[in-house]
Amino acid sequence: MPVNRDFQTERIHLRKYTDDDRETVADFFTDADIGRYMGDGPSDTRNDAYTLFNKVLEIYGRENPSRHFEVWGIELDSDLIGHLELKSTVNTNKDELEVVYLLDKDYWGKGIMVEVLAALQKHASNFQKKIIATVKEQNHNSIRVLEKIGIEKMSRLKDDKSVLKITLVSV
Repeated sequence: MPVNRDFQTERIHLRKYTDDDRETVADFFTDADIGRYMGDGPSDTRNDAYTLFNKVLEIYGRENPSRHFEVWGIELDSDLIGHLELKSTVNTNKDELEVVYLLDKDYWGKGIMVEVLAALQKHASNFQKKIIATVKEQNHNSIRVLEKIGIEKMSRLKDDKSVLKITLVSV
């Protein structure tokens, strides 16, 4: 099964980034509303966002990566509207991959992430992996999205009790 292949849902195209996406991705990564629940929060500067984007482009060029790491731009009607990752992390077990996602505010509440994550579940099943998400407990919108996909198990991270580890049902 090819890693980081493009794929399509009914409305959405998940694709590799190109250098032309740099400014839009920097907009996502520096937006306080979009990034407030992401890892360490939004990037402080556009230069920080560019550095992260450059790392994404480097991932595409790696052969035989040391860990599973896929990343896509989320595109609707030829517009880049979000970011998606599927990867092995410190939070995953051998049979799990963690999903990380963000979406432009203009597209919140439109069912886009439910559609994207449902397609991602099928993709991850090709690797015999379950999808997990780590979500700050105050991120109610993201938890609702995951509930619509189906939650198998929910627990708290040992290192940070304010973060939930959510295992999605397998397809």
